[in-house]
Amino acid sequence: MEEKLVLPGEKITTEEEFAGGANTYTEEGVVYSTVIGIPSVAEKKMSVVPLGRDVKTIDRNMLVIGTVTDMVKGIVFVKIDDINIDHKEYLALKDGKILLERPRPRFGRGPQRREAQKPERVCSVGDTVLAKVLYNDKDAYTLTLDCQECGVVHATCELCGGELEYNKDANALVCKECGHREYRRVSALYEKPEEIRKLFVYSQ
Repeated sequence: MEEKLVLPGEKITTEEEFAGGANTYTEEGVVYSTVIGIPSVAEKKMSVVPLGRDVKTIDRNMLVIGTVTDMVKGIVFVKIDDINIDHKEYLALKDGKILLERPRPRFGRGPQRREAQKPERVCSVGDTVLAKVLYNDKDAYTLTLDCQECGVVHATCELCGGELEYNKDANALVCKECGHREYRRVSALYEKPEEIRKLFVYSQ
């Protein structure tokens, strides 16, 4: 069998061909690798021989960092970075999504009236966000911004592209170049790279 490097979560065979062995898991008849390594067959089982690197995959309840790539109908799409925690490398392998809550209608007394609430602008395309993994779904991670550290940690002005800094008095992000104000769900670690590095180190 030709040697081929496989990554965590990558399909290596099916149960019709070989049973899953060491460093694999099986889902719906398909055998996947749990480590970076080389597939190996012995006693009709497909195993993966690890390369020696301490590599894991990002999973539930972990903090992750990434870039907002798109926002469509209440869904924020995030390109998640690989990270390094305690000298262990964690690979994302797939993107994340944040499901935004829809604004609820409000009703007043007397004649029924519907008042639309202005939705909170959680983030914007191009923002760097810190989020927590709620679910490790098959195609994407479901993320949340509901924790103290979570939220936007870096953003630029939609008008001129300048850096946005947090103004506590205005509870807004203000452009250093043109003074334009924007609103986000800002992380307690906004523009605090040293504090973020204490949580994890980016894998380059």
